[in-house]
Amino acid sequence: MTEENKDLQLGDIFTLDDEDGEPLGDFEVIAMFDLNGKEYIALVEAIEDEEEEEELEEEVDIFVFQLDKGELVPLEENEENAVYEKLNEVLEGIELIKEDE
Repeated sequence: MTEENKDLQLGDIFTLDDEDGEPLGDFEVIAMFDLNGKEYIALVEAIEDEEEEEELEEEVDIFVFQLDKGELVPLEENEENAVYEKLNEVLEGIELIKEDE
């Protein structure tokens, strides 16, 4: 899977393509973090309007990839548990910041 923007930041929205170059949809960057010397990125499907956001607020699929030289690389099976554990820590930190605002 690839994406064209090499300088992704939190909140960025971009179209993600599959291996054949077919668009999978628009995704938003919700977290970026390092683990064991590798960089990871967490994405959710981009929400187009407030009504859709309210419907999806309870359950959201999060997709995590390794970032390698600007390319999105699927996680290897042996790293999934550690990566998702770290993602949970990152997301909890984001929630704490939002609560303090």
